[in-house]
Amino acid sequence: MTLPTESLFVPALASLDGLVPHEGLLTPVELEGVARGLAGRPDIWEPLVHDDVEHRCYELVYEDERMDAWILSWMPGQGTGFHDHYISGVGLCVARGCVQEDLMVYGASHQSRALQQGDTRRGGPGYIHRVTHGDGLPAVSVHVYSPRLDWVGQYRLDEDGVMQREVRPGRNELTEQLVADGALQSVLERF
Repeated sequence: MTLPTESLFVPALASLDGLVPHEGLLTPVELEGVARGLAGRPDIWEPLVHDDVEHRCYELVYEDERMDAWILSWMPGQGTGFHDHYISGVGLCVARGCVQEDLMVYGASHQSRALQQGDTRRGGPGYIHRVTHGDGLPAVSVHVYSPRLDWVGQYRLDEDGVMQREVRPGRNELTEQLVADGALQSVLERF
């Protein structure tokens, strides 16, 4: 089977105009800085914002062989579900509104924090979290990955409540639990 090599997304920018500190892969600290720099440029991200109540929207700002940068729009009820970024590091910054970030904790309730406009987060490969809408119509966040986010690990509970990790293309919309609505409600309350 041959996979298409042409991107389904067209970057909004051909360059990040000096926001990237150097050639080569970026560290999580550097990714966080790039995300902060992009969030401080509403002239770049505001044209890419959507207020779609049905689907969380994400627009590619920039990509090259070592990184990509995205603008994500969040409306009430929208979230990613728990996921990791496979081999990619991540830096994110809230550009408008508020998003909720949850970190999975083994044997305990998840850690939760509200990220307000200007707040940033970062993580290396394997960083597991979920992000959901907090406040703002829409809330907007900037996410930058290095290497480019080609794959993610999406965490799901099967019918027996066993955690499964599904490897999925990184350019698909991440969603909450995919099992039948309500089938695992009492189990999902732990997460």
